[in-house]
Amino acid sequence: MHTEQPPSDAEPRIWGGTTLTERREARRVALLEAALDLIGESGAGAVTMRAVCRRANLTDRYFYESFASRDELLDVLYRQIAEEFLDPMTAFAVVDDPDRDRALSQALVDKVLEDPRKSRLFLVEPYSSTGLGQTTIAVMPAFTRLIQDHLFAHIDDPVRRRLAAVTMASGNAGMFSAWLNGTLRATREQIVDHLVETIDAYRGMYRG
Repeated sequence: MHTEQPPSDAEPRIWGGTTLTERREARRVALLEAALDLIGESGAGAVTMRAVCRRANLTDRYFYESFASRDELLDVLYRQIAEEFLDPMTAFAVVDDPDRDRALSQALVDKVLEDPRKSRLFLVEPYSSTGLGQTTIAVMPAFTRLIQDHLFAHIDDPVRRRLAAVTMASGNAGMFSAWLNGTLRATREQIVDHLVETIDAYRGMYRG
C-alpha cells in the first residue's frame, strides 16, 4: 500500500514564493550592502555586527547565519570587490593591442569611480587599522601576476619583471587611495594619462 512520504529536510521549503536557501542568500546580500553603506559613510571602522544589523533591519541571529564575525564579513566583502576589479582589468590586459594600455587604464579608473563605497573599502581602508591587512596581502598577488604576465611580459629577467610589477601595483594602490581620500587632486584624464605613462616608463627601464 502506497503511503505519502514526509518531505525531506533536503527539499526546499517554500514560503512567500521563495525557498529557505533564497531567503538566506537575500539576507546575506542585505548584510553586505548594509556594510558597504556604512563604509561609504564612515569607513570600515563603523562596521560592527550591531550597526550592520540595524542598517539591514535584521537581527544578530541572521548575521551569524552568514558570518562568524565582523572581520569575516569584511574579508568576504573585500575579496568580492577585488574580483570585481580584477575581471575587467584581465579582459583588457590579455589583449595584445597598441591601444591596450590606455583602454586598461580607462577601465581601471572608471571602475574606481563606479561605486565610491567599494573603492573606499578596496583602496583606502587597507591603509587604516581595520583588520584588512592579511586579506589585502592574500588578494594583491593576483593583480601583481596580471601586470607581470601581460604588461611586462617583455622583461626577460624574472626578478626585474617581478620588481616592476610589485612596485607598480603598490604605487598605483597608494595613488588611488590618495585620490579617493582627497589628498591628491587630479582629474580622471590626468589619472589615466599617468597610468599609461607609468606602464611605458617601466617598459623603458627594462628593455629586454
